[in-house]
Amino acid sequence: MVDLRAFKGTADLWFMRHGESEGNRDGVIQGRTPSRLTETGREQALAAGDWFKGKGVDLVLTSPLARASETAALASERAGAPAPVVVPDLTEIDTGIFSGLTFRQAEARYPGEWQKFQQQSWEAVPEAERIETLLARAGAIWGGLAARAAEGRTRILCITHSGFLQWIIRSTFGGRTWMPLFSASDNCCVSHLRVTNTSREGAVLGHMATWVMINATLR
Repeated sequence: MVDLRAFKGTADLWFMRHGESEGNRDGVIQGRTPSRLTETGREQALAAGDWFKGKGVDLVLTSPLARASETAALASERAGAPAPVVVPDLTEIDTGIFSGLTFRQAEARYPGEWQKFQQQSWEAVPEAERIETLLARAGAIWGGLAARAAEGRTRILCITHSGFLQWIIRSTFGGRTWMPLFSASDNCCVSHLRVTNTSREGAVLGHMATWVMINATLR
């Protein structure tokens, strides 16, 4: 579980999935395979930038993958936010042997693994990134965010991917399994965590953290 008391005062942290990529459009399991934004994805990124106008974003962090970094560049410029900073730990999970396949292709080529995938998500897929590593990466992200907040950056936007976003969220609750999945997978879906810590003379007087998934589509 993440100790959010490391954040002093109030911090607003937004986590956004990238816009629609060519792989999303084609129904491909991307993982870390290269894929750029579609025209729809670029429109989504610009619309997200419009939404962030006036919110005082003082730092934008992004995954190094093109579909995320392009989203970050478009959204931050439109919002009037600082240019994005690449953070390797924000990259997508490694989806192992399913990478580059459509869901139908993965099911047909690896029926046994596909069946296990339905129950255990990526933990059951050979060569996919494991929960232990995902938790370590999520912990590194939270540590980095706390360090930046201590330097005065308290309104931070992170651009990442649907798979890893699951672990950014669940790590705050101490979750150690893939299931249940969170509804945070729409393109340019925004999740917002507000942390409020108040203290006087070293004593913690109040501590509150609130997650909101702003524009998720419930299915």
